[in-house]
Amino acid sequence: MKFTSLITTLALLTITAFAEESSKDTAHHRAVYDQINKNEASFTKVSTTHKIDSTTFALTGWLQNGEVKKILALSSPKGGYGAEYYLENGQPLFVFNHFAIKPADGGKGQGVFERLYFKDGSIFKWLTTEKPAPVFHGEDYAATTELYTTRCAAFVDALKKASSSTAKAPAAEITEGTFTAIEEGDYAHWNMKTKAGEEASFFILKPDATVSKVIDNPKPYFGRKCRVTWKKSIENIPEAGGKMEIQQILSVEWLGKK
Repeated sequence: MKFTSLITTLALLTITAFAEESSKDTAHHRAVYDQINKNEASFTKVSTTHKIDSTTFALTGWLQNGEVKKILALSSPKGGYGAEYYLENGQPLFVFNHFAIKPADGGKGQGVFERLYFKDGSIFKWLTTEKPAPVFHGEDYAATTELYTTRCAAFVDALKKASSSTAKAPAAEITEGTFTAIEEGDYAHWNMKTKAGEEASFFILKPDATVSKVIDNPKPYFGRKCRVTWKKSIENIPEAGGKMEIQQILSVEWLGKK
């Protein structure tokens, strides 16, 4: 199953699943599911990846005021695994997932869809399309509850970290002026005079190709007008006593001939 079609299939089958499920014991789950999807467009959407053992999951999360409400977790396209988590108070309330069962003889595999309903932190209802229909015992419920609650917690943590990093990432700034020198020391610095006539100096920590080119041979660029893209960041500078806020150059664009 292709990556894009898996997303579409999960969405359509989740809707179908709830349309078919009318039990009173899952009425609250359907209400929360409907509310989350109704308000999804107003949530903050965050994407990241998270590795568990040898499997890397592509995660998409929908957050409301910093709280994760919904997670879409997909393994590699070839793996064909996908799951939608609907959360309440940070815990899984309903999970809809798809995976493939490969027979030992190497024949055609079986695609299985499951609906897992949680209450008080445990699965109380487990519906599956697996054929022949398995008989689930108490230990099966316990192991599967642990699997999905553990995964959910890990996914929530990864998405919150990604959301925090995105929110805190400083916006790049632009400064125009005239390049004057590459200053060598404990750290290299890009020195220039701004259009306002002020001296400006930027740390060179992770230069891109446009900056590296100048570092290798700065002389032909002396006195040339340039546009520098830079950002503020907190870096560990042992020579200055530890962490400090610095301004570091990201890239340079030349505005004309000398």
